[in-house]
Order: sequence, then C-alpha cells, then structure tokens
Amino acid sequence: MPTMSRQLLEREPPRERARRRPMDGPLLLMVLMLLATGLLALFTASYSNAIYYNNNGLYYVTRQGIFAVLGIVVMLLTSQINYHIYAKFQKPIFLVSLAMLAVVPFIGQTRKGATRWLGIGDLISFQPSEIMKIAIIISFAYYIARDQKSIRTFKGLVKPYGLVLVLVAGLLFLEPHMSATMIMFLIGFVMLYVGGMRLWYFIPILIAAPVAIFGYVHIKPYAMQRILVWLDPWVDFRGDGWQGAMSAISIGSGGLWGLGLGQGRQKHLFLPEPQNDFIFSALSEELGFIGATLIMLMFAYLVFRGFYIARSSRDKFGCLLATGITAKFGIQTLMNLFVVSGIFPVTGASLPFFSYGGTALVMQLFEMGVLLNISRYLVAGSE
Repeated sequence: MPTMSRQLLEREPPRERARRRPMDGPLLLMVLMLLATGLLALFTASYSNAIYYNNNGLYYVTRQGIFAVLGIVVMLLTSQINYHIYAKFQKPIFLVSLAMLAVVPFIGQTRKGATRWLGIGDLISFQPSEIMKIAIIISFAYYIARDQKSIRTFKGLVKPYGLVLVLVAGLLFLEPHMSATMIMFLIGFVMLYVGGMRLWYFIPILIAAPVAIFGYVHIKPYAMQRILVWLDPWVDFRGDGWQGAMSAISIGSGGLWGLGLGQGRQKHLFLPEPQNDFIFSALSEELGFIGATLIMLMFAYLVFRGFYIARSSRDKFGCLLATGITAKFGIQTLMNLFVVSGIFPVTGASLPFFSYGGTALVMQLFEMGVLLNISRYLVAGSE
C-alpha cells in the first residue's frame, strides 16, 4: 500500500474534495490587471513598428489579444484541475520537454543569431525552454516532496537535481540561451532551499558560477562584446550598444510623470524590440517613474500572493510547486527590469504578460491556473 505521504503527493484525499475553496481572488484580479495593462502597453509600444513592418498598426496587439483570450480559458480550466495530477505525469512531461529542447539546434528556427524556436514558419512558433521551465518546477517539486532527505546530503543534491540542471544548461548552450539558463538555475536553487537544502551548499555554487560565466564568455565571443557594451554602451553606440543606449534614453526621457500614454518618441524605430524585451523602456518613457513604479508594485504583489499560497499549501508538493511558479515569475521579471535599466547585460528575458509572444503568454496563464488551483486547497485559517 502507498504511504500517506505518497497519497498526498499523487492524489487528492477524499476529504479534501469536500473542502475545496474558491480560487484566490486577489491573485486572479492581479493577473487580469497585469494582462490588461500588458495589452495596453503592447498597443502603444508596438504601433510604429507594426505600421512600418506589417502595414497594420494593430498587428501585434490583435494577435496577442487572441492568445490572451485563449490563455484566460486555459487558466480557468487549469484552475479546476487538481494539481496533484502533475506529480503523476512529471516524468513524461520532463522527457518530452527535454526531447524538444534537444532537437532545437537541428530543426529549430534561427532569429538574430540564436536558434531557440520550434514551429511552422510564421504561423506558430514557441520556445521549448519555456516548457522546460515548468517541467523542471514539476519534477523538482515531486522529487523533493517524495524524499526531502535527499537534498540534505551533497550526493543527493548532485543526483538528480544538479545533473538535471547541468544537462539542460548544456542543451541551452547550443542555442544559445543564457537568460533561460540563469532563470532555470535560480528557480532550482530557490526550490531546493525551500525544500530544506543546507545553506552552506551555496558556497561551492557561488564559487562555480563566476568560473562558469568566465568560461562561457571565452567560448562565446559575442558574450564578451555584450559585457563591454553593457559597461559602456557608448563605446559601440551604433552597433551592439544601441539597445542599451536607447533603453536608457527612453527611461530617462520619461522623468517623473512621463510624456503621456502614446506620446513616447523612442519607440518610433529608435528603440529596438519595443514590443518585446524592451517594452518596459517604452512604457517608462510614456508613464514616467510614477507609472513604472506602479507596474513594478503590481508584479511585487503577484509574487507576494504566490509565496503566500505556497506557505499556506496543505502539502509539500503543493508548496514547492507554488514556490517554483512564483519564483519563475519573480526572477524573470527582475531579470527583464535589470536588463532594460542597464543593471544586467542585454539578454533574451521577456517581461511576463507584457512582451509580445502568444505561446509564451498562454504558458504563463497556464502556470497561473496551476497556482490558482493550489489556492483552492489552503490549510484552514490561512485566509
């Protein structure tokens, strides 16, 4: 017979079915607010590029709006599916994600020097790395919850957790996709720490990280160039430093109150990717410091609510699953904000709910649906 902990991990106990609560209202409201704000931001940031490249000012926001509606449906449906089901299928989810990641260098689509996408022409494309993020979250949550003692020994930490992260990092290196590698490692570390990993285990990790970055920079010449223009974008203002310089000008031009919604100047073919990675720069120019701060506070509350759900979860698997999903949103948001503000070198980290990308948006709303389902099974008195 399976143990009680195994029952809690793999299926919902009968008594819990009668105690299902409504989904977390504040989290749902914040997701919808961020989604609506993101669509508005995408419309104003992408209008010039949409006219210039597609002869249709509504090109990007229309396509994103369709995926937003689809994503909301997916989120609401997922919020009704008991989250314990992901523990049952964690292995095939991970293996399929790994297989897709492995074939990307051979049959993937190449854009701007990076091969990160699978798809059919311009009709539909997606990054398998986005699916791998949730696959790692589910797998780590499952194995840590099943055997919490494993991460309290160095051997148990290396196998399987360390080996999985190294394997995925190797596949991402072939694309290359540095930002996704960093995000997955940070998600893994957060989940391991919450699961009970000893704090001093971070010491060798902190030593190994700079060594790995140093080696990566020397193997990939473009990485060194990015670091140089990050330190001073004006040394190659018309080349690799253009993105960072234009982003700084956009944010600085906004001042305290901004130029007004729709009145931004840098988005008119000066700021690269205003509808994607640098959408926050374009929005900061129009809404200023006050508007940008309000958006950051919305993201902060989303992360706070996610960790609250994780802390109040009924079982370890739900706690770790909610922790991983919340950490992913928090880390990716911070990474994007650090890039556009010049704290980090330019990478491919998009801003959740804001950056253009239909399949990525659907995945984000799916993850929010999982989090909303976990909120239905909080411990008594946690409201």
